[in-house]
Amino acid sequence: MKYREKYKTWLNEVSKGEKWQTIVVNPNIIPNLPRKAAVTHFRLLTGHDCLAEHLHRIGVKNSPNCPLCPLNTPMNSSHLASCPALRSTNNIVEKYLLHGKHVG
Repeated sequence: MKYREKYKTWLNEVSKGEKWQTIVVNPNIIPNLPRKAAVTHFRLLTGHDCLAEHLHRIGVKNSPNCPLCPLNTPMNSSHLASCPALRSTNNIVEKYLLHGKHVG
């Protein structure tokens, strides 16, 4: 088995169940987007974003909960999509950017 095939097999195994598995399965998903959208999708897919849940996990924020609404829910990509404070758009990239403007 060639090294490249071994690497792909290994990568498929280690990515199972991970947030970033989508990138492994479909590596062309990111490069085909405009830069701002590509960066946002990459951050949300990998979990390395500027949302409260991730910032709390790495010790930057005291709470993982959404600072924009009273639902007391962890602010992650799932909550970002449904947060009542971000109802002005259905576009996940716009929601992420609006979130950033609101929380600085």
